[in-house]
Amino acid sequence: MIEKLSIKPVYDTNWCDMPKNVKLLCIDSLELKPRLSLRCTAKAERSLVDSQKFDFYEGHFMGGSDHQILELHPEDGRKYSKMFGNPTEAFKLMKFIWKIGVFKNLYISLKGPAAKKEFKGYDGLFKAEKVNFDGSDNEIVATVLRKMKQGVESITIEANEPKDFPFDQILEMSPVHNSRYWHVQNYEETDSLYKVAQIWIDKSSKIGSTFQVAIYNDGSFDKFLEHLDDRIVSKNEKRARIRTNKPDRHILLERGLDEVVGIDDFPQYFRLKVISAKMKESEYDDGCKEWISKIDSECYEESDSEDFFSFERIANSHGFYHHYDDDKYFRDYGVIIEHRRDDDLN
Repeated sequence: MIEKLSIKPVYDTNWCDMPKNVKLLCIDSLELKPRLSLRCTAKAERSLVDSQKFDFYEGHFMGGSDHQILELHPEDGRKYSKMFGNPTEAFKLMKFIWKIGVFKNLYISLKGPAAKKEFKGYDGLFKAEKVNFDGSDNEIVATVLRKMKQGVESITIEANEPKDFPFDQILEMSPVHNSRYWHVQNYEETDSLYKVAQIWIDKSSKIGSTFQVAIYNDGSFDKFLEHLDDRIVSKNEKRARIRTNKPDRHILLERGLDEVVGIDDFPQYFRLKVISAKMKESEYDDGCKEWISKIDSECYEESDSEDFFSFERIANSHGFYHHYDDDKYFRDYGVIIEHRRDDDLN
């Protein structure tokens, strides 16, 4: 009777004897550090590990020519960090993380020739729900957005070298004009408002689509009115409403003005939204503090010294895991990341 029983095969501890589908199930259950260790055992294992996606709540990629910082927050609550002094080593790891990573929040603050080269040569897609660029080289911003997988909900950009910011090039990218929200801080030209409105009209963008911009120049509001004069429904000092090609939706332009932000102040803050054509003027939001703070948190209060995304805070924070404190830290690529649960950081 025992001989007739159907018994599934047992593979003991010999990884090599496991079929591919079982290996993939095992890899899928591994945390990040064991995956990285397994990836270094053999070429076949590297291919298997690379094929399995890994969910991150946050991923931070920062640095310049002299040093780079990587900080990762998987969905399981762990935190991983590393500072590099060698760009070759840094981007070897970063490119692997880009390949497997599916990010809820992706933060990129990288600049320099090495970073430009690595982003340009990366042949995969970045997968993120929200992406933030803080002072990255303009070329890097454009390259990453060009290689973003469709479905990005939010894009925030602090322009580096504002005069050379490739606004037209970025605007034409589908992940950008299809996103629900995007903003540009530190812009210096006066063309952004009417260009975004025009592409929304051309693409029949959905109600709720929002663009915000902080501009260090005068004339954006007037240029918007000039270029879209034949579509104007209403206008005043701080708002303009225009028709689109769809009878059920309009585009509303708002300028941020209140007791703190004056009409002669710089930067000038603007919000552009696709709204329902049925929206009444009485339904407009008269307050602008909340949406201005989203693009410029320092407008209404001093910058928070504990700002989580500060490069300095990550490198030098008190009580935060730092590689200088651990002599077991990153001896080689086979033990990529030391990690711990950090109950002190929420």
